[in-house]
Amino acid sequence: MIITNPPVAITDNLLLLGTTDYPIYLVYEGGDAAVVEGGIGACGPVLEQQLAKFGVGREMVKQIVVTHGHPDHVMAVPAFRRMFPGAHVLASQIAAATMANEKAIGFFTKIDGALTTWLLDKGAITESQKPQALAELKIAVDRILKEGDTVAVGGLKFNVIATPGHSDCSLSLFEPAQEIAIVADVTGFYMPATKTWWPMYFSDYGACVNSIRRLAALGAEVVCLSHNAVITGADEVKKYFEGAIASTEAYHKRIVDAVKGGKDPRALAGELGVEIHAQTGSLPVDFFQKNCSLLVKNSLKHEGMSV
Repeated sequence: MIITNPPVAITDNLLLLGTTDYPIYLVYEGGDAAVVEGGIGACGPVLEQQLAKFGVGREMVKQIVVTHGHPDHVMAVPAFRRMFPGAHVLASQIAAATMANEKAIGFFTKIDGALTTWLLDKGAITESQKPQALAELKIAVDRILKEGDTVAVGGLKFNVIATPGHSDCSLSLFEPAQEIAIVADVTGFYMPATKTWWPMYFSDYGACVNSIRRLAALGAEVVCLSHNAVITGADEVKKYFEGAIASTEAYHKRIVDAVKGGKDPRALAGELGVEIHAQTGSLPVDFFQKNCSLLVKNSLKHEGMSV
């Protein structure tokens, strides 16, 4: 099953909150809770309004887990800190360094403003859900996570898995008893309406494919994506990972074949950016073209071709 449109309970211990475009996950057990994903700024006021529906007390939330240090995954963290004053923020070392960088957070603030406007224009949030301005251009992290660590939430034990490829700082979480995987962006930008993926191997193609294969081997029954959907059921999860791998490999092949055939890499990146912008116009076309230039560069690098 593909689940969208938060807020909704996925299991007895897992809530899908936030917005469809920028989900936030709340896991809870035995009076203890954790927020996973740091979203965009608007996810702060959105989450605040959603929690009351499920009777989750603010005092329950003791951890805020950041999957990776990109602007659409950290900008609600300051609001979450205000909401849950006793909670600790957890992230990888690389993500923590990004979040402590004033120049990076200054840039993230501009992206966040554009995404807020986009969500307002399409009616996904209201004026009352616009985020507050940040008090400072830094987002503090209290605990550094790495491969092999555990995030305990009551009796639940989430294993921390380093899943690079989308970014060097990407982490995924897996709770083996509940068979829940929270996989960040490494599997690509999945569009449920068309059941298609935009691969997002912005740091390394080979690492990205390896990370997806590793996640696929976990045997999860629930897969929580960082955008657009939750996948449930063993068969659907298996199909999802197969599709993610196939789409990533096909996109890579498309890039390599085009350049081998004489296509200029810059022109190719421009065309690919226009293509994905037409499917999700959340930001200006040049933003997607710049990201697609990373995909082209990483595909060519993987094949030992000059960029």
